[in-house]
Amino acid sequence: YESQLQMIQMIGPSDNEYIYIDFREFEYDLKWEFPRENLEFGQVLGSGAFGKVVNATAYGISNAGDSVQVAVKMLKEKPDASEKDALMSELKMMTHIGSHENIVNLLGACTVSGNLHDTTTLLKRKISCYSADGTVMDQFIKWRGKTDLVSGTFVSMPLSIICLSSVLAGILLKKDSKTFKIRDLWELIRVRKPMENSSFSLFSADKIKDASTHVEEEEDFNVLTFEDLLCFSYQVAKGMEFLESKSCIHRDLAARNILVTHGKVVKICDFGLARDIMNDSNYIVRGNARLPVKWMAPESLFERTYTMKSDVWSYGILLWEIFSLGVNPYPGIQVDANFYKLIQNGFKMDQPYYATKDVYRTMQSCWALDSRKRPSFSCLVSSLAGQLAEA
Repeated sequence: YESQLQMIQMIGPSDNEYIYIDFREFEYDLKWEFPRENLEFGQVLGSGAFGKVVNATAYGISNAGDSVQVAVKMLKEKPDASEKDALMSELKMMTHIGSHENIVNLLGACTVSGNLHDTTTLLKRKISCYSADGTVMDQFIKWRGKTDLVSGTFVSMPLSIICLSSVLAGILLKKDSKTFKIRDLWELIRVRKPMENSSFSLFSADKIKDASTHVEEEEDFNVLTFEDLLCFSYQVAKGMEFLESKSCIHRDLAARNILVTHGKVVKICDFGLARDIMNDSNYIVRGNARLPVKWMAPESLFERTYTMKSDVWSYGILLWEIFSLGVNPYPGIQVDANFYKLIQNGFKMDQPYYATKDVYRTMQSCWALDSRKRPSFSCLVSSLAGQLAEA
């Protein structure tokens, strides 16, 4: 097991001149330790070859007497030493990264005895997540976020979350209109494609400054607008900008690793340990590993090089997912020798239906074959803020 999220240290002027920071020798700060007896385990949220994520109630994690719904990330029974080391290293890395509104943040851990558990924030309400083919996976994700333990201050946390891929994959286009339906709830979702250079605006400067605050409590997913799709994109860029500032690379940025909470707040996560990649068609055998090939930058595919600029390429694919409403990337193209040749030759997907020319230009900039010509996440944040202001 190895966390997809990694912190790197540059050792030269080029993007690919870096080393992964080895957290095995770092001290673990016991302020993150949480008593195991104060955890009450519930339903399994996801499981994979190396471990699982379980819903739990944590008593006293924010205030004495209070209970908070959390997700506990743990290894399988009888893990080997390397797997324990990997999860412990991931825990230490998360304590160094810190917190941000657009990433799933660490609350604490149980390391003193028994299996190592990573305790991360999560959720309060039943949701339905969809796999790539649209079948309901019936994952329950619960959350009652009360406090951010990094700053120690109380914050207003979302009441529920849903995978971005399920928001998108659960939408069906009726041939006679631009009306969509969620498969499990059969609720109408209306998505407007904006006119180019449209003059109307639903976003003030304040909303761009903090795209996910001041949201009405009763807001739900019954209506998705172009501005929502753009705001999802903006928030992911903000989260990735934060990770970029911490010299972190994600290595699996895709809609399946993005959560959308109540209020349409976006959070980046890494479900790697709890994902069954052996049975996930998004992960293709390449060499001796299963990789998310369609989301990977050329240098990652062909040279095994992962950088912040390779995350930018993946972000462009994520944008395509969002503005196609969850279509699998490179539709109709089989992953074979011809696919790899297309990527090497600079093939780019067409503009998705719900993307404007500006959004598509942003995607194309992320797909520059020369990684040095791709924008930084800070540049992407600025670009998307401008597009939100003009939407």
